[in-house]
Amino acid sequence: MNQKDRLKTILELLEERKELSTEELIEELAVSKDTIRRDILVLLNQELVERYRGGISLPVMKEKIQTYTDRMIANAKAKNAIALKAIEEIKPHQVLFFDVSTTVQMIAEHLNHEQLMIVTQSVDNAFVLSKKNKTNDVFLLGGLFDAQSHLIYGEATIEQLSTFLFDCAFIGAAGISTNGVFYSELTDIQMKKAIIKNAKKVCLVVDSSKMAVETSFKLAFSGIDLIISNRPFSKELKNKLEDYNIQIIITEE
Repeated sequence: MNQKDRLKTILELLEERKELSTEELIEELAVSKDTIRRDILVLLNQELVERYRGGISLPVMKEKIQTYTDRMIANAKAKNAIALKAIEEIKPHQVLFFDVSTTVQMIAEHLNHEQLMIVTQSVDNAFVLSKKNKTNDVFLLGGLFDAQSHLIYGEATIEQLSTFLFDCAFIGAAGISTNGVFYSELTDIQMKKAIIKNAKKVCLVVDSSKMAVETSFKLAFSGIDLIISNRPFSKELKNKLEDYNIQIIITEE
């Protein structure tokens, strides 16, 4: 079961029971605690659930389950627009990094360039890219395999990044605010720092649902060169990004 299906199942269960403990979710979906934690974070960011000690519940006085599909469609449209704009940054014969991200995966799906080398830790990205164009070389990093998220991770994965020099690295995020770029796992931060260290240009692709979202682990703005999003940032965030000389591209003005 992929994340989209899990989120739908969680919301359907909440409609029946009104609240669910973390342990109940683990048992119902037969997944790890880390996977459930990531799913809960997505639902919290979408304001579809509220957290209580040990679990989640439906938002008080809010009927949001019916709008979940609409939200997913809206987000998909936003991510699609971001991906198409990101592709304009790609030139033939470049060496690229594609992060584990639904928006970055859309870049992979739309990519029609030839003679590229694309490095990724995402099994889904590698599969999509390998089918798109046989003139491109796709390098899937080695390491530990996360079967739930279809990604490769660990120290061995990070070490391999030092053997590449990326013309451009496309990365996603769990959230962004004036305080920085946020991720749900410490390993995400370690991976992003290694990517930035070995990239001439770093492009962050993030849709408006991630705005003002802060999680446990923060990445500084200093390594980011370009941010592409679907909606304008707040004045405060825009000013902060300009302080770091970060280029901003918005798909919806």
